[in-house]
Amino acid sequence: MPPPRYALGVIAPAGFVELRAAAAIGWLLAELAPHGLQPFWANLTPLPGAKGRGGVGSLVVAGRELVVRPYQRGGALGKLLRDRYPSPQRARNELAVLAELRAQGVPVVAPIAAVAQRRGAFWRLRLCTERVPEALPLPAFLAAHPELRRHTATAVGTLVRLAFAAGLRHPDLHLDNVLCAPRGDRVRAVLVDLDRAKLRGPLTTADTDAMLSRLLRHLVRHQQRLAATPSRTEMLRFLQALGLPRSDRAQAWQRIANHLRRDLNRRRWFRRR
Repeated sequence: MPPPRYALGVIAPAGFVELRAAAAIGWLLAELAPHGLQPFWANLTPLPGAKGRGGVGSLVVAGRELVVRPYQRGGALGKLLRDRYPSPQRARNELAVLAELRAQGVPVVAPIAAVAQRRGAFWRLRLCTERVPEALPLPAFLAAHPELRRHTATAVGTLVRLAFAAGLRHPDLHLDNVLCAPRGDRVRAVLVDLDRAKLRGPLTTADTDAMLSRLLRHLVRHQQRLAATPSRTEMLRFLQALGLPRSDRAQAWQRIANHLRRDLNRRRWFRRR
C-alpha cells in the first residue's frame, strides 16, 4: 500500500503509520500501532501550567508519558463550533510539520500521534506529543529560574534561528509556544503548538519581522498576566543568538518595534470602526 499523503503535499513522516477504525483515523508512531487508536482517547489528567484552548492534559500510552492537546477553535467561530472540524487535516498537518522540523534538527516536541473521531458531519481532533520533563512555558520558566535567564535568551534565539532556517511560517508565534527545561547550568528550549504553521522557505526579512513582531505583540498585550517577561538586554541577546551581528541588532530591534507599532495602531483602528 502506498504511503498516505498529507494535505501539505508531503509523504507521511517516516516511522508513522495510518490507522483507520469505525468513524476514526489516526497517524501513530509505528511502534505504537499495535495499541490502536482507542488509548489516545482516554480521559486526560490535568497538566498544571499547560497553555492552550481545549484543556491540555496528559496520558500514559505504552509506558510513554504524553501531552495531549485537544483542538478547540478560538475567535468568532469558537463559541459556535468549539471542537468541531470539517476534516482531520489540521491535526495531521501539524504532525507532519513537527516531524519535518525534527528531521531538520530543529528542537520541537516529539510528535507521537494525531488522531481524529468523527461525530456526524464533523471531527474531533487530538495531537499527542512526548512530554518534556521539567519543562515550563517560557514566561513561567523565567520566573522559576531567574539564574538561567541569560542562557534562556540564547537557547530561545537559537531555537527560533533554526526554525526560520527550516522555513517555518507560524501565524501565531508567541512566548507560550516555547517550552524551556533546565539542563544543568544550561537550558533546553523547544517549540510546541504549531497549529496552522507551514514550512515554506526561504523566508525573507519581512517574513521573520512579522513573526517576531507577533511574538512581541503577545508580550505587550499580556504582560500583566505573564509570570515574567524578557528584559531589553535579554531581547538583544535573543537577537544575537538569532544570528544578527552586533551592528545590526539595534536596527533590527527598531524595525520590529515599528512593525509592532503599525500592527497595534491598525488593530485600534479596526476596533473603532
